[in-house]
Amino acid sequence: MELTITANNTTLTDAIRSYAEKRLSILDRRFRDPVPVYLQIRKEQTRKEDERFIAEVTIRLNRGVIRGEMRGDSPYTAVDHVSDTVTRQISRYKNRYSDKNRRSVEGGLGMAIAEQLAQESVSEVDDSGVTTLEHGQLVRTKRHKMALETVEDAASQMELLGHSFYVFRNKETDEINVVYRRHDEDYGLIVPEEEA
Repeated sequence: MELTITANNTTLTDAIRSYAEKRLSILDRRFRDPVPVYLQIRKEQTRKEDERFIAEVTIRLNRGVIRGEMRGDSPYTAVDHVSDTVTRQISRYKNRYSDKNRRSVEGGLGMAIAEQLAQESVSEVDDSGVTTLEHGQLVRTKRHKMALETVEDAASQMELLGHSFYVFRNKETDEINVVYRRHDEDYGLIVPEEEA
């Protein structure tokens, strides 16, 4: 594992670095080859003190990206929570791309998009400015490259990342779409239209 740790709005002490390395070392046993693992620890001003510290782990793999983000009242707690979350994500990833699944679906589920994601950079995050809105504040902007994907590949990538929605460029229409998980555990698709 090639672990890179960064901090934002907080100090990255040797104790926190050492703890994070020890806690995330369990990921090393999950992969045959060394993989790049990025950990960002940041502090945000929130109303809930037990959610001030955020640990975000991003792992780039040959067939996709595994990402987890968890909050805690200290950097240590946030790292503990995100370590557990990412471990579950890895298990899901391995189940999805096991030999059995690859044989049952031609080319493997989401293989093309996952390979393309592995070659592209991880989302760029801009925490530089805070914009006040009517009902709160816009505190974060993320940018990421969008490859052409089928709706099925986008839904698979959403599940792999553990998100409730996923923005993608539809391979059939070449338009930006959003696939999301509904409360009844089915999926929905948002297709924007021009206003008449």
